[in-house]
Amino acid sequence: MKIESEARDYSRHPLYLTMHRFWHPVAYSSEVADKPMQVTLLDQHMVVARIEGRVVALADRCAHRGAALSVGMIVDGQFECPYHGWRYDAAGHCTRIPARNEMVAMMKPRIPAFHVCESVGIVWVCLDPEPKFPVPDFPEFDDPAYRLQQGPAYDWETSAPRRLENFVDFSHFAFVHDGSIGSRSRPEVDTVEPWREGHVLRFERPPIKEPSVGQKRKMLGIEGEDWIAVANSYRVTMPHTVHLRRSFENGKHYVLMMAASPISAVKTRSFWWIARDFATEPENDGFLLDFERVVLEQDKPVIESQQPKLAPMVGEEVRLELPVGGADAVTLAYRRWYMELIKETQSGAVAATVA
Repeated sequence: MKIESEARDYSRHPLYLTMHRFWHPVAYSSEVADKPMQVTLLDQHMVVARIEGRVVALADRCAHRGAALSVGMIVDGQFECPYHGWRYDAAGHCTRIPARNEMVAMMKPRIPAFHVCESVGIVWVCLDPEPKFPVPDFPEFDDPAYRLQQGPAYDWETSAPRRLENFVDFSHFAFVHDGSIGSRSRPEVDTVEPWREGHVLRFERPPIKEPSVGQKRKMLGIEGEDWIAVANSYRVTMPHTVHLRRSFENGKHYVLMMAASPISAVKTRSFWWIARDFATEPENDGFLLDFERVVLEQDKPVIESQQPKLAPMVGEEVRLELPVGGADAVTLAYRRWYMELIKETQSGAVAATVA
C-alpha cells in the first residue's frame, strides 16, 4: 500500500478528532506565571497565564484584528491585547475596548476559553467540553520518600500514540538501546498480558536482567559488575501517559512518568518526571537526567523515521504494519482500546448530526 504524504490535512482524521476528547499536558506548572505564554495543542494556539493563583487558557487570538494575546500583558487580572488594548477576562469575554469602550456592551466580543487544570506539576487542557477520562495520577509526586526531578520537555516529529508505543515497546531495547537498557545478545522478550482498570491499561514485566551501569549500580548500593534484576510495572493512562515503576533486586525503586501532548497530528511534546527512593542527594540528579537523555537521543531518529507518522489505526492504514504476536502484545492491546474510543467518537458525531 502506498504511504500518503505527511503534508496531508489531518483535521478530519478519526484519530485526530478523537484526541480532542482527552486531557493533554501543555506546560509544567512551574512555567506558568502571571504573564501570557503561548502553547499549542492539536494545532490550536492558546494563551495561558496564572491569574489570581488560577491557570487560565484562552484562544491566542484577539477577536478584533487577530493579534496574539500571548504577545501582550496581564493587566488588572485580564489579558490585554498588544495591538489595540482590548481586554479579556478568564471566561474569554471582552471587557474593554479603549478606542470606543461603549461598544463592549453592544458588540459583546468573546474568544474561546478552554478547560484547564493542574495536577502532578503539569498544566492540562481539554478541547472538548466533557473530558472522556480524568487526568493521570502520579503517586510518587507527593511522596516524601522520593526525590523528584522534572525532565526538560522535548519535541519529536511523530504522533502522540507512536510516542507512547515507543515507551512500552520492549523488543526494541536490544537494538536501539544496546548497552544502556538492553543488549543485542538478549533480544527475546516475554509475553505480557495487559488488562484494563478503569481508564488505565496495566501490564507487568517479571524480573529481567539488564546491563549493569557503573554509577547507577553504585547509587543503588548493589554489589557486583554483572547484570541487575529489575521488575517493571506499567500503567498507561489513556490516551498518551505512561507511569513506569521499576523495582530493583534490593527493594529500591526508580519511577518514570511521561505524558505526551499532540501539538499537531504528527508533532508531539513530551513532559516527564523522574522519582527515586535511593541516592536522593541532589548531586545525583545530573547523572540520571544524562542517562535518560542518552536513551531519548537513541530513540528519536528511529521514531521520527516511522511512516506514517500518525499511528495507523483505522481503515486501510491498519494494513501498513505487521504486528508480531506476543512481542507486540502491549501495542495491540493499546490500539484495540484506542480504536474503540475512535468508534465511540464517530458514533457520537453521527448522533449529534442526526439530532
